[in-house]
Amino acid sequence: MRNLGLRNFVHLVMLLTTLLAFAPAGRAASDPGSPDFVVTVKQGDTLTGLAQQWLADPKRWPELQRHNKIEDPKRLAPGSTLAIPASLLREKPAEVKVISVSGKARKSDITLIEAGDRLREGETIKTEENGYVTIQLVDGSTLRLQSRSDLKLERVRRLPGSDATETRIQLPSGQAEVKFNPGAAKASRFEIRTGFASAAVRGTEFRVGADARGTRSEVTEGTIAFAGLQPNAGSDQSLAAVPIPEGFGSIVDESRKPIAPVRLLAAPALPKEPVFQKAPALSLGFPALEGAVSYRAWLAADAKFQQIFGEAVLSQPEVNFSGLKAGSYVLKVRAIDKYGLEGRDAMVLVGILPDKPVGLQRSGTPASVKTP
Repeated sequence: MRNLGLRNFVHLVMLLTTLLAFAPAGRAASDPGSPDFVVTVKQGDTLTGLAQQWLADPKRWPELQRHNKIEDPKRLAPGSTLAIPASLLREKPAEVKVISVSGKARKSDITLIEAGDRLREGETIKTEENGYVTIQLVDGSTLRLQSRSDLKLERVRRLPGSDATETRIQLPSGQAEVKFNPGAAKASRFEIRTGFASAAVRGTEFRVGADARGTRSEVTEGTIAFAGLQPNAGSDQSLAAVPIPEGFGSIVDESRKPIAPVRLLAAPALPKEPVFQKAPALSLGFPALEGAVSYRAWLAADAKFQQIFGEAVLSQPEVNFSGLKAGSYVLKVRAIDKYGLEGRDAMVLVGILPDKPVGLQRSGTPASVKTP
């Protein structure tokens, strides 16, 4: 240890602390990664009574006694606090709300999904090509499911009498982007699982992509815990987690082990001023970015990218979209590295002008004008 410099030693301690803080929550009270839910004791409360009110299995009250180091379970001081591991709490199913739909997406029963729909635990979402869905999760976080993706709401729960929630999502294939609600209760848990990996989240913005070869994750704000999963792993069988900090990404392949975090590529250098071109096409080149093997581009009618016109993967740093009507758009581009990790976003406003001046017919003769 003395061969490590002081700086490296401090870095090692911080890394180990982060790993513990983001360890996936298990179902046992002894799990150190399971956050506590705090209850204020009222006059007349007993430990068994509080267990009956809050625990999924009230018979596990002795675990609550040990966790809080309580000597007499029948004599609790009014005004004191009782820490209950979230893994012991009773939960009830909740719903998620569909905020927006662009293109086509279907529910478990293959009916089309529409904005305003409510989806329950166990339901699935399948987006078609050029289909996108944004949902609001029970804790207020938002998830945007990209084109050609499959998602299952495996667990959507709210803890009775509190704002704490538990959300677990399966993403067999496709891509999802999550913006976690910073106002979510501290005892809330959120996790996305693919066939290869698990991403456990607290207060962050991140992306997950999954296919038959593996899983990738990129963090644009905050930190996530990224862990490999054994084949056919149950809900609590993730391997050791690797923290991915802001501005980094990682992948998990058949080895089931995340690679060391890789710094995400910078945002491509798109024009700083709005771009104006004539309908019906947009063609825009930009400087190649070192380390990029390809690029991904979206064109949307709004800055939140809830109404997407089209998406394209580019082998060269040049964007081309056709079939555009006159109007305003927002173009978003990010670079993709050799690992398949997608970098920071660059955006620019695009104005598509009519292909003919207003007031002229296609023949070039003046259009008739009505006068009062």
